[in-house]
Amino acid sequence: MTTAAVTEEYVCQGNQRKYYRFRADRFYGGIATADCMGCNMDCAFCWSYRTRVHPEPFGRFYTPNEVAGRLVKIVHEHGFRAVRISGNEPTLCKQHLLEVIKAVAGLDSDLLFMLETNGIKLGEDETFVEELSRCRNVHVRLSFKTGTVANFEQVTGRPKEWFELQLRAVERLYAKQVSFHVAIVADYAHEYLIERLRAVGPGIAERIEHEHLQLYPHIQRRMKERGLVS
Repeated sequence: MTTAAVTEEYVCQGNQRKYYRFRADRFYGGIATADCMGCNMDCAFCWSYRTRVHPEPFGRFYTPNEVAGRLVKIVHEHGFRAVRISGNEPTLCKQHLLEVIKAVAGLDSDLLFMLETNGIKLGEDETFVEELSRCRNVHVRLSFKTGTVANFEQVTGRPKEWFELQLRAVERLYAKQVSFHVAIVADYAHEYLIERLRAVGPGIAERIEHEHLQLYPHIQRRMKERGLVS
């Protein structure tokens, strides 16, 4: 299987999605996390490379209700107030994701659902953001991997035109008044992205979250292969 082939057909079955673990995590002041499998990008510094490129040997498929139940159980055990799907790209299985969000709210309406996404699917599918806007318990963290078109393909392994899909996702989230903020890897932040975000609406650029790379050996190796480090 090639990295380009790791999409819905490998990690989605009807409204079920493949996950490889559920855990309590320290981010956002404490959050219950379901680590999913499969992504539509091939980022050089991806920390979950194994479960993205080779999903077959890992994990199993879960229904939305099973995922929501496990997440809510973790938050109640640890006193958290937020849940998320992480590890890879949550938006690949659209219907599954939307049903998980609704199921979490049904079990505990006070919980916040942190949707961590690269935004590609939100840029491709206008109805996706429309449906998210009806979920009042969602905050979207839209993660840019680079701040300019120039090295987008080198960093993500995907066509440079996808950079505009990420920006389109920002525009749609802003237009539909969905709670969100933009994150970017600090090493690849660029004034070009900041200006594009300012053009969308006030305050978006000022709320940027800067991520810091964890240069594990396998990440350093992949970045070197891409010519991103010497």
